[in-house]
Amino acid sequence: MVFCEIIKSIRKQLGITQEQLAHELNVSFSTINRWENGHTVPKKLAIVYLIEFCRQNAINMDLVIELEKL
Repeated sequence: MVFCEIIKSIRKQLGITQEQLAHELNVSFSTINRWENGHTVPKKLAIVYLIEFCRQNAINMDLVIELEKL
């Protein structure tokens, strides 16, 4: 699974918008949008923060494992 699919799945599991996810991760809406559209991928530190966010919000562990592979 590629990152853009993972981030979209995480957001859909939480039932939130790109803007809400951006706020939760302390990044801009355009950053989330670029991630979901496959234009950019986050740096390692952002992925580490995203993994922690997923664990705190009980996101499907399969997605977390996919994130850890990146």
